[in-house]
Amino acid sequence: MAANASRPTPEDDSIEFADEASHPTLPPASAWRVLAVDDDQDFQRSLALAFKNIRILGRPVELVQAFSVSEAARLLARDRDYAVILADVVMGSARDGLKLVKGIRGMLGLTTPRIVLLTGQPNFAPIDQAMEDYDLTDYCLKSDLATRGLKNILTGALRAYAQLTTIATAHRGLERILEASNQMAGARSIAEVARTLLDGLGALLQIPIDGMIAIQAGEVGIPGVDAATEARIVGAAGCFAETRLQPLNTIPHESARRLLNDALSGRVSIDRKDCQVLYFPRQHAMAEYAVYLATPRPLDAQEQELLRVFAANAAKGFGNVALISRLDQTAFTDALLNIPNRSALLRELGRLRGDRNGSGYRLVLLDVDNYGGLNDAFGVALGDRVLTALVARLQQRFAPPTLIARIAGDVFAILGKHNAVGTAHAAAVFEEPLAVGEDSYHLSACTTEIALDARDGDSADLLSAAWGSLRAAKARGPGSAQHYDPEVERRTGERFALISRLGKALRDEVLFLVFQPQVDLRTGAVTGAEALLRWPTDDGFIPPNTFIPLAEQSSHIDAIGALVTRHTCRALQQLAQAGLGKLCVSMNVSARQFDANTFSARLAEACAEAGVSPDQVGLEVTETAVMQSVEAVIDTLHAHRRRGGSVAIDDFGTGMSSLSYLLQLPIDHLKIDQSFVSRLESDPRSRTLARMIIDLGHTIGASLIAEGVETDAQADWLRSNGCETAQGWRFARPMPLPEFIDFCRAARSAD
Repeated sequence: MAANASRPTPEDDSIEFADEASHPTLPPASAWRVLAVDDDQDFQRSLALAFKNIRILGRPVELVQAFSVSEAARLLARDRDYAVILADVVMGSARDGLKLVKGIRGMLGLTTPRIVLLTGQPNFAPIDQAMEDYDLTDYCLKSDLATRGLKNILTGALRAYAQLTTIATAHRGLERILEASNQMAGARSIAEVARTLLDGLGALLQIPIDGMIAIQAGEVGIPGVDAATEARIVGAAGCFAETRLQPLNTIPHESARRLLNDALSGRVSIDRKDCQVLYFPRQHAMAEYAVYLATPRPLDAQEQELLRVFAANAAKGFGNVALISRLDQTAFTDALLNIPNRSALLRELGRLRGDRNGSGYRLVLLDVDNYGGLNDAFGVALGDRVLTALVARLQQRFAPPTLIARIAGDVFAILGKHNAVGTAHAAAVFEEPLAVGEDSYHLSACTTEIALDARDGDSADLLSAAWGSLRAAKARGPGSAQHYDPEVERRTGERFALISRLGKALRDEVLFLVFQPQVDLRTGAVTGAEALLRWPTDDGFIPPNTFIPLAEQSSHIDAIGALVTRHTCRALQQLAQAGLGKLCVSMNVSARQFDANTFSARLAEACAEAGVSPDQVGLEVTETAVMQSVEAVIDTLHAHRRRGGSVAIDDFGTGMSSLSYLLQLPIDHLKIDQSFVSRLESDPRSRTLARMIIDLGHTIGASLIAEGVETDAQADWLRSNGCETAQGWRFARPMPLPEFIDFCRAARSAD
């Protein structure tokens, strides 16, 4: 090709490189460009003639000439795409050529152009030293160009340039692949991966982005992609942008549509001059994808290799999204009912509460009544079918975007806008029987509701508050509803704190027994005592009627039962050692202690360990305890009676009595509750009820013990009406064991 020659100028030869223009990469078929820098016009003219019509390695060569170092600097600042630079060592000033080499390599950072130094003055700059100090391809005398051959020198330099360019292009391509791969690794949706993939292909190949990405038909579990009966476009760009989310067979681009179908059906990639179709197999992408990319030119071998590397990483990007989706499905979906679970609910609560603290939204919890009884009666399989039918009913009543989640076995959460979600809406779900197969079931549920901005704290705190409110609803009975009340939550928190303190007190053995004497009303003799549990704290004693019900709701009741049994037997041991072995000590037994059917055996073991007879131990149970577990209570009490022990029904007349069960119980004593005794002097009805209890006790062969006797008048009335024994402040307050021993000895001395 013809050379471009310019006239030398007298300008300053100092090297100043300015970034005056961009420097595009030439297409592979373009000419090699060579820059000759020399202030010798005759040499430049000879050089231009030598370059005329020259071809090297199958491509033409274009010569660009500069007649000074400063002119070369301006040319390189505007256009850096030169394959070879021929530079004279000595131009306007000594060693200008070497300065130019430093500027090209250092200031401009051009490492791929090959530099050949020329000199007309032998030994001015020693060849060996220059080749060692500078990144040069060759260094020769101008007079040797004829003997060595300019074309040969250029061929070697151009071959080296081509190799370096290939390496640099591959390096840039790999950097672009790495960048796109990192972006795809952080993607959370198919659309995001598809967009990143198409952008990355355009950047890698330096071409406009005109492409589509199709997913095979029937794919399930892919985020953002519904299962379909035909392939669908999940990503598109450029002239195909309008095809996104359309079925593949409906897009108007016939050739592209056919190639995508061929790739998916044949499970192959397709290479054409005007396009590339990449196939991503299921084992890499966890689904089958095909990518169509229009290419305005054929791709060379290096680009094809980079494309294969890019495709492998892109397939993993799709696979990562699918894997994350499946993990999300496992972590946030109920396995049985295929609806959101507790974790999903907490996530959505966090999202909504992050937007104006959830104002305008409400959470409802729903607990199916007697679901455990349904399972026990008809089996777990039917219980699961009932829950499935209930979810279908809930989904009919609460349409998206309202969230329905299962957060426990038979507890569901409904989360949505306050005008669509509430306890009344939830109760309406149960107005009609629930159809399960050919059968129908009338269900009810306890419900609670709480506004998302009703309290501070995180999502778990809000859900915990709702749980507390739901427990309050359940305590009121089946079908009850309870709106969130901070006071209820406060009391729940106090109860929880008290249960925690009780556990520590039991571990530290802080609780102890006191003994209230029981006195024969006719003789005044001490016949025994009731063992009463006491819990001292820094703030005083916590009453048993406060902590015993809490203990019965936790595992602490077992530890309390073991403590009372152990200490009662030790007290009987010490009473015997004090010469008071004929006394009986009774202890209260909770309904929960009968559940395991091992209470009687544990009591016998404790008696044996302390060396006392079971006939000195009395058991006191309430009517309520009997009614909660009738068979277990009756069996345990009979076992204790067979060992010689006694049984008393405590607080008789205050619970839900059943005379039929009363006849089955092995009863030695009925205890008249202090609520009747305290009103004997002022209330005729209390006297009537007390007299009825006394007569009933005598009828079934049980003796009577009156509790809470505080006055002589009460004691006299009870004595005259047939009550045999009493306890209360009239005789003595509850006292520690040493004081009780002294009390008994004093009573015997008085006799």
